[in-house]
Amino acid sequence: MAFADEAIIKRRAEAEQRKRETNIDLAKEQVLYGEVYNFIPKQFFDSRLDFMVPEEFSPIPADVADEKYLTAQKPQVILTNRDCTADITLNLLDGALEAAQVPLCLQKLKNTIRKAFPATLFFDEGQLDAVGASVAYMDFKSFSLGGPAYNIMFVSAICKRPLIASFNCPFEHWEQWQPVVLEMLKTIRETGGAQ
Repeated sequence: MAFADEAIIKRRAEAEQRKRETNIDLAKEQVLYGEVYNFIPKQFFDSRLDFMVPEEFSPIPADVADEKYLTAQKPQVILTNRDCTADITLNLLDGALEAAQVPLCLQKLKNTIRKAFPATLFFDEGQLDAVGASVAYMDFKSFSLGGPAYNIMFVSAICKRPLIASFNCPFEHWEQWQPVVLEMLKTIRETGGAQ
């Protein structure tokens, strides 16, 4: 167990160092693992939420969603890249959530994941001030039949409702994706939209 703890501490330090060193501009194209991505603002949930996502991501085909997301209740929005290896999922839930409750909501999610999937390795967590929302996030390595995956799960309060969302990709792709996704999270904005 000591080796796993040391690895987590090392990963957190490396992630902090990358955050300080990276200067990612989503207005410019990003090349990630040989693919070119252009980021555009996109609205979700009847224009309640706006944030920058790769223009090249599109709604996941239903058969691929069934293979990757085995639960009966799939995320409300699943966007994926061309080869369906990197996904963004979004859920705007019923119920109330104030901005001050966002970090606690993330901790509850972390505890739920830890209980359900004890092999999960958690790395970094933090809070970002986005354009118009407070965003709490955590990243972790999960394990499935398709192999290990890198995940960034994030929570925000949009129109005083919980936004539970994630990004995932093959674990071997985490290094280039992580700083880009953290920049994307900074663009989350509550736009009001339909109430």
